[in-house]
Amino acid sequence: MENKRKILFVNDEMHMGGVARVLITLMKALLKENYEVDLLVLHKEGMLLKEIPEEVTVIEGTPFFNTVDLSLQSLLKEKKMDGILSKTRLLLYMKTGLIKKKIQEERKNILHKKYDVEVAAKEGFCTIFTAYGDSAKKINWVLTDYSVKNYSSNHMKLVKQALSKIDMNIADSEQALIAYKTVFKVSNGVVIHNLMDIETIKKGMEEETEIKKSEVPNLISVARFHPQKAIMRLLIASLEATKHNLKHNLYLIGGGEEEKELKNYVKDNHMDYVYFLGYKQNPYADMKQSDLFVLSSLYEGFATVINESLITGTPVLTTDVSGAREQIVNPDCGWIVENTQEGLNRGLIHALENFEDLKKKKENLQQYHYDNEKILKQFIENL
Repeated sequence: MENKRKILFVNDEMHMGGVARVLITLMKALLKENYEVDLLVLHKEGMLLKEIPEEVTVIEGTPFFNTVDLSLQSLLKEKKMDGILSKTRLLLYMKTGLIKKKIQEERKNILHKKYDVEVAAKEGFCTIFTAYGDSAKKINWVLTDYSVKNYSSNHMKLVKQALSKIDMNIADSEQALIAYKTVFKVSNGVVIHNLMDIETIKKGMEEETEIKKSEVPNLISVARFHPQKAIMRLLIASLEATKHNLKHNLYLIGGGEEEKELKNYVKDNHMDYVYFLGYKQNPYADMKQSDLFVLSSLYEGFATVINESLITGTPVLTTDVSGAREQIVNPDCGWIVENTQEGLNRGLIHALENFEDLKKKKENLQQYHYDNEKILKQFIENL
């Protein structure tokens, strides 16, 4: 153990989502490369906690961090007084700058060894936490497009101060890195695409699917029902396609805060061809069975679900989000459409009008290869 390079990842939670999933994939890969990996979850919550490899030492944050991943608005809406007080206290520490000293104090209660590398697995608060630690090398992982959504807009001075102590910023796409450099005026950055858990995807593809073969195209989307993912845009585009007599089935895997609104829209518009399949640990058999995956997001960093779909052999129709142009690299992969409702409408109609072309793309994607080896090598060089 003494000869292994010690790495600490810091994340705020482990709920179902892209960040937690790509983090687990990276940790699995590093374990195989003989690293000693610890994971600090500041607010130890989320269904993906059970997906963490057993060789990883999971460390829980102190009660001070229990609302780090929660918004004050949501706590107020739910009238959770303990949470409101805790979040207000945390925000006060951040507004006054006292959070720097507080982090150093809390770290003494949480961490009991020195690390060669510490990685803020989610930019924002995790960046600040890592910056004011004593690990030998500090890395910030940038997984979203800050030109579209700046999660740190209320704490710009604090985050910029923290970034001055970060040795390297790793962004998951070219656009994400350019945006981060522009917003925060940093220069120490590199692009490394996300690793894919190809073994799990291929194994999952062989399990049973809820999607039946059909004479009309089967469409699928896998996402949190969150404003960022804009599933409502997909429903609107789907309804518009039916007005052009383009019949299809639409399967939605996921859940979240917008679920009731989405289901009401489907009911009100008599969209009996739309099926809500709920959350799934393994969506890959369903993705494989589908003819087209649709990503309707307003913004992303590098949407791993695009490559997951391509690995299952299913073409993708995606809005023009960060990373998409680095993923949809040839016509067989699918289409990138304008990131508007009208763009998604036109793109979906075009894809459905060309069902035979869609089938050909799916056939050609059986030869798709994702270069995990190259990506892992890039990570190791920076660690």
